[in-house]
Amino acid sequence: MFNPEFIGYSFPTKTVNVEEGKLKFFSQTIGETDPIYLDKDTAKDQGYRSILAPPTYSFSLTLEGESLRDKYEPIGLELGKLLHGAQSFEFFGEICAGDTVIIDSKIVDIFQKKSGALDFCIEEMVVKNVEGETLAVLTQTFIMRH
Repeated sequence: MFNPEFIGYSFPTKTVNVEEGKLKFFSQTIGETDPIYLDKDTAKDQGYRSILAPPTYSFSLTLEGESLRDKYEPIGLELGKLLHGAQSFEFFGEICAGDTVIIDSKIVDIFQKKSGALDFCIEEMVVKNVEGETLAVLTQTFIMRH
C-alpha cells in the first residue's frame, strides 16, 4: 500500500548528462528513421545543437542512475504488485545530445479505488536545462493491486 504521508514528497534533484550513444540507441530501438534523431551533422544542418532527443526520451532520463525499488520502496511500492497506470508528457523545449538536464520529481497524489483493491500514486517530474528553463513536465501513475 502506498503511504499517503508521502503526498507532496520531493525526491532529491537529479542531474543527468544526455549521452549521444544512449540517445542514438533509444532512437534506433523505437524505430526512429528521421536523421535528426540519429546523425549529428544532419541535426546541426537542421538547426539543432546536436542529435535531437525524441520526445519520450525525457522519461528515460528520469530513470538514470537508480532503481525503481530503491526510489519507490520507501513510499510503499511493491514491485510484484505494480501495474502501469498512465503517463503524460508536456514539452516546452528541445533536448539534444551533450545537454545536461536537471530533474525534480515529487509525489502529487496517493489514493485508492475499487473499494480499496487498487492504490494509485501520481508522480510529476519537471525536466529543466541548466539555465532553469522547463523543457518537459512528465506525469506517471503507478497502480498497485492488493
